[in-house]
Amino acid sequence: MTTDTPSTYSVVISYDFGTTYSGAAYALIHNAATEVYDIQKWPNKGGNFYPKVPSLSVYHKSDPHTLSKWGFAARKVLSNPQTAKENIILSNFKLNLDETLHRGLAENGKSNVSNIADYLKALHTYSLEELKRGFAKNYPETSFCYCLTVPAIWSDYAKQSMRRAAIQAGIIHPSDPEHRLVLISEPEAAALYCERMCDMVNLKENDKIMVCDAGGGTVDLIAFEVINGNTQSGNRLKEIAKGMGKSCGSVFLDINFRALVRAKLGDQFDSLPVSTINSIMDQFIDTIKPEFDGIDDHYLLLPAAVKLDEICEEDVCLDEGALTLKAAELEQKVFQPVIQKILELLEEQYNSIPNRQVSTLFVVGGFGSSHYLLQKIKDSFENRINQILCPPRAALAVVRGAAYFGLNPKIITSRISRRTYGINAGLPFDEGRDPIESRVVRPDGTVRCTSRFLEFVKKGDAIPIDHCIREEMIVYYDTVKTTDIILYSTVNDKTPRYYDEPGVVKVAALSVPIPYMPTVGYGTRLIYKNVLWVDRDQYGS
Repeated sequence: MTTDTPSTYSVVISYDFGTTYSGAAYALIHNAATEVYDIQKWPNKGGNFYPKVPSLSVYHKSDPHTLSKWGFAARKVLSNPQTAKENIILSNFKLNLDETLHRGLAENGKSNVSNIADYLKALHTYSLEELKRGFAKNYPETSFCYCLTVPAIWSDYAKQSMRRAAIQAGIIHPSDPEHRLVLISEPEAAALYCERMCDMVNLKENDKIMVCDAGGGTVDLIAFEVINGNTQSGNRLKEIAKGMGKSCGSVFLDINFRALVRAKLGDQFDSLPVSTINSIMDQFIDTIKPEFDGIDDHYLLLPAAVKLDEICEEDVCLDEGALTLKAAELEQKVFQPVIQKILELLEEQYNSIPNRQVSTLFVVGGFGSSHYLLQKIKDSFENRINQILCPPRAALAVVRGAAYFGLNPKIITSRISRRTYGINAGLPFDEGRDPIESRVVRPDGTVRCTSRFLEFVKKGDAIPIDHCIREEMIVYYDTVKTTDIILYSTVNDKTPRYYDEPGVVKVAALSVPIPYMPTVGYGTRLIYKNVLWVDRDQYGS
């Protein structure tokens, strides 16, 4: 199976559904110039165009299962005290698909997949309207194919949930070819955007690059080697180390800041109107967070609902009703806990690269545009990495890189598996090791252990694109009507002996019927081949 973009498609559209902001881009597949265009005009956005739209959804409390507003329109609801009371406002709900965070269902009671599908449907519908106002009006929607980005740290189940959400959103139809919608990991997409800059930063064949994609929810890292110095080559990059990531994006700064303000305001914080808290948080998100440099103090304008005389001394409050936030306190309580996790992650990724030779580190993503984060990374790595850069339009690196992937899916020649994959298998029984309840005697007299894990791909293996793994399996005729093949994975470093060990999770299952064979006797040993394609829609797993 291959996920090459078929010649029948004329336009590739990429969607980056982010924790805090989302974006869309598109390109003509058969255009020699391979120009990628961003959607910059979003509904209900006043003033200048902005290439991203807030990942916010609003549901009225009287009808919590129907999306009423999204994006900038949803943000306006946040600022209105009355409408804020009447509605359920979902933010950061992408994180609900990360099982490690244990966030549960959203406030409106809908499934996480359904809430994401609602948002994606609105994003998709508007994006198509924008495309049809321009050159894409000449092409039918059936000629569009799609790239959707996902965090690299997500489990296979979470990634598959995103595909289900895209289908539920109507981006593609369930009967469409699977390759009409491909998933790509966010750091890989960001790397493809940075790869376009190789000439600008003088990258040559055999140079190694690292990409740090710091977004709203996750920070993902990836490392590649340039295997072809010709920038016009279709095969340019190979992954050289297992990518790493962690949920330590900029929303965790928001959480820390909220805790800091709660501590300063005391008991009255919890009784403040939702709109007042949103106003306080907007000041941090729009001004303090992007401008923080670790040197200058910041001032938080407190709404009239806050009783200043109950919370502060003269040295922390100004007459104008602003709360002084010392740079040292913001650094210690808000920024440093998150930045430190990113630096530790970068250190681990750097140490995993062969010979620790890195020519360039690209820092991208919305959080990656932070001057404070970039400076902290430079302080830690500038003596070991030649170039540490935040490229132009860093916040768009993922969505634009995803479009580039749609134009040239073969640009990456191999990936490093982040997990070990295998299937359930009846392997020879070891009397000294295997549990007696898994012992089975086959019709041919062989003794098997039925709970064994048969490894197909090992964590850390370099997997070429469209790699095919074949394994001969055995079934005994008429002893079963079907044979169940179950694919398992684990992030553990050690290959499991059994598929039911801790840390081993089921990825997929297939039930294969045994055909009727009138000339074959009971218990006859039949050999069949199990084929696993590890293709580019495995998004770097």
